[in-house]
Amino acid sequence: MVRFIVDSTFGLTLDEAENLGVRVVNLTLLLDGKEYPEGYCGQWNEFYDAYAKSKSGAKTSQPSPKMFMNAIDSVYAEDDGSDIVIMTIGNRLSGTVSSASVAKMQYPDRNIAVIDSHNAAGSALLLLRSAVKFAQSGASFSEVTEYIEDLKKRTFILFIPARLTELARGGRVSKLVSTIGNILNIKPVFRFGQNEVSIPIKTLGLKLAVGKAVGLLPDECESIAACYIAEDSRLPIITDKLREKYGLTDIDILPVSPVLGAHIGLGAIGVAIIAKKQGE
Repeated sequence: MVRFIVDSTFGLTLDEAENLGVRVVNLTLLLDGKEYPEGYCGQWNEFYDAYAKSKSGAKTSQPSPKMFMNAIDSVYAEDDGSDIVIMTIGNRLSGTVSSASVAKMQYPDRNIAVIDSHNAAGSALLLLRSAVKFAQSGASFSEVTEYIEDLKKRTFILFIPARLTELARGGRVSKLVSTIGNILNIKPVFRFGQNEVSIPIKTLGLKLAVGKAVGLLPDECESIAACYIAEDSRLPIITDKLREKYGLTDIDILPVSPVLGAHIGLGAIGVAIIAKKQGE
C-alpha cells in the first residue's frame, strides 16, 4: 500500500488527513516572539487573529528531518510493508523538501519517494487528493510517483491580494510601492506553479483582476477550487466567475494555511486548478 506524508502548508483538516491516511508534518510560524505550529485547517484562528493585530511580519521555519522521520516511523508502526510518498511545498517557497530528503536517507532499504510538489496551498492539496485517489485504485509505488510528476506540471494557483500591506511587511515589495498600490487600488495577480512565481497581470480594482485571472485559466480542468486567506467576504467575486466559466453549481472552497497566508496577506482570494491533460 502507498501511504502519504505532507507538510502542513497543504492545508488538510484533521478529519481529511485521518480519512485519507495522510500524515502531516508541521511548519512553524514566529510572530511577536511567539511560536505557532501551523497545524491543520480549522486550527489557524489564533495565529490569524494575532497577525491581524500585529505590525510585524511573521517568520517561518521548516520542519526538521527528525519530524519527518517521526512521521515515517508512525506509518510503519501501522503497516510495516507500506511504501511512502512524501510531498512538500515547492522549494521556491521553502526548503522543506531538503528536510524530507535527509529523513529519507535514514531508510535506505525502504521504498520512500520525496516529491517537491512545485505547488503550494490549494493547488498542492488538489494534487495530493488526486494522488491518494490514484493510489487507492491499486496503483503501484512507481505508478503513483510517475502520476504525480505528470500531474504537477498541470497544476498551479493564482492569488490576488486584498492589499499590498502584508507583502511590504514581509519585504516582498517596498513600502513605497505598497502605499502607492493601495491608494490606486492596484491588484497584481500572482501565479505559482511548476515551482515558479510570476505576476502575469496587474490591474486597477479587484473585480477586474478576478476577471483577468479567470481568463488565464484553461478551458477544461480536472479539478478546481476557490481559495481565500483568513477573510472570506470577497470569495463570491471569484466563485461567480468560476461558475460562469465552467458551468459549475458547486465550487470547492479551500482556506489557505498561515505560512502562505502571512506572506500574501489577509483577505486575498484565488483559484487552484489542475488542467485537463491535452488529448484526453
